[in-house]
Amino acid sequence: MKHKQISILLFLIFILNSGYSQNNEIGIFFGGTNYIGDVGPTTYINPLPKKNYLSDELSEFNSVISIIYKKNISKRIALRGGLSIAEISSNDLWKGSSNYRKSREKSFKNNLEEINVSLEFNFREFDTTSDNFQYSPYVRSGLSYFRFDDLFYPEGINQAQSFAKHNEFSIPISVGFKIKPIKSFAIGFEITANHSFSENLDGSYPKRFEDYELYSQKSFGGNLSQDWYVFTGFTLTYIFGNYECYCP
Repeated sequence: MKHKQISILLFLIFILNSGYSQNNEIGIFFGGTNYIGDVGPTTYINPLPKKNYLSDELSEFNSVISIIYKKNISKRIALRGGLSIAEISSNDLWKGSSNYRKSREKSFKNNLEEINVSLEFNFREFDTTSDNFQYSPYVRSGLSYFRFDDLFYPEGINQAQSFAKHNEFSIPISVGFKIKPIKSFAIGFEITANHSFSENLDGSYPKRFEDYELYSQKSFGGNLSQDWYVFTGFTLTYIFGNYECYCP
C-alpha cells in the first residue's frame, strides 16, 4: 500500500510539473494526532499525551509525518498533494471522558496511511518568487483516501484488536499560518480536522462477515456522526523551479 501511494504522489507531481516548473514547493509536515469518536475524550484539538484519570499516567505520543507537494497557481491559490503515515488512539480512562465511558474502559490504537489532494487558499498574497519576507493565514480542503485497521473487541476484552485492513475516504479541513523568512524556504503551523466516512476507526462499528462470526459484537456509541481524526503540527517546504522568461 505504501509503494502504491508513493507512486500515485510521484505521478501527480509529474503531471503538475509538465510544462513549466514554476512556483513549486516540496517538504514535510510533522506533528501530533488526536481522534474524535465513540471512545475516550472528545476534545477537538489535543495532540499532546493524555493523562489517565485514575493514575495520572501519560499516554504515548501519537504522531503523524507527511510528505507534501504544492503547485502555486497564483499568489492566493495552491494545488497540494500529500502522503501521510499516522497513529491514532484513545482510551475511556483518559481525563475528559464522559463518566459512562470511564466505567466502560474501552481503548484502541490504529494506524493510518493516507494520500490526499487539496486546494489551499491564502488570505494574503504569498509570493514565493519574492526575496522579501512573506506571511499569510490560509485554509485548505480537498479529498483524502486512507487505509486503516478494521477493529473489533473480543468478548470480555476492552482493548480493540484488528482483523482486517480497510480503505475509506475522508475530507480534510485545514487552517494554518505560514511565513517565508528567506528566499527558498517556507514554514508554517497547521491544524487539519479530517472527517472520515468510517464509523469504525475505534472498533465501535465493526463490519460483520459470515467468515468472521467470532468477531461479531454489538455496536456501541452513537451513529449520528462518523469518526474524525485531527493532525496538528508544523510544515517545512523548499521552494524551487524555473520561471518563464519573457525577455525579448
